[in-house]
Amino acid sequence: MKEYTYPACFFKMEDGHYTVAFQHSLFAYTTKEKNLEEAMESAMEFLTIAIDDFKKENKEPPKPEKLDMKKIAQGMELENNIKNSYVEDITIDYDYYMEYLNKSVNKSVTIPSTLDRKAKKYRLNFSKILREELKKEIKKKEKKMKKVR
Repeated sequence: MKEYTYPACFFKMEDGHYTVAFQHSLFAYTTKEKNLEEAMESAMEFLTIAIDDFKKENKEPPKPEKLDMKKIAQGMELENNIKNSYVEDITIDYDYYMEYLNKSVNKSVTIPSTLDRKAKKYRLNFSKILREELKKEIKKKEKKMKKVR
């Protein structure tokens, strides 16, 4: 079991949503969720994926940094939301959470009936094809994101 702990800033917005921010060396991730529970879950998911990205590149994840909430709020133009905000350590069990994130889920997909008939005729595996194509699209997006960083 490998645990990682990083501080995160939780900003409560005027509309009740929460925005979460991590240190810049973790790709300066932010998310906006409708409640604190979803914000915490999203933060844990992001942290797991960020750590996994470093591992895939055979790099050590950065050391946790002390967060300056005022500086982060200024950088994100959230100065007006700082009074209802706080910093909290997020701890993940990397192996457990990766297993959780990689669990298969059912998705409904709508396709034209002609495409369905042809795919069935050739006994194509819908799940396999969708999974492979999604991975390709995700890699394209990740390459674009790395160029931006």
